Amino acid sequence: RREVGALAAVLGGMDSLVFTGGIGEHSAVIRQEICQGLEHLGVVLDTDANTAHAPIVSRRGVACVVRVVRTNEDLMVARHTRAVLQGRAGTNDRRQQCKSA
Repeated sequence: RREVGALAAVLGGMDSLVFTGGIGEHSAVIRQEICQGLEHLGVVLDTDANTAHAPIVSRRGVACVVRVVRTNEDLMVARHTRAVLQGRAGTNDRRQQCKSA
């Protein structure tokens, strides 16, 4: 919660909060715990949607849409590992591309 609040302060608010990866994607309890107390930022969960692991778990019409995005972390780790082994590490990194331009 503290980190979400700090990021919102730096960004001047937030219009979306995204949960992804193992725990964020699969734990309604963790999402509830993190979102509790963030109502002043427009974060209000829909309990039924959160429990059902719906793609959008916030109440309709709130200022901050809370989403659950499925990921395949193992696939991403495998892709990055392959890139390192093939000597292509960083070639898909936009920061790296900008430095080259």
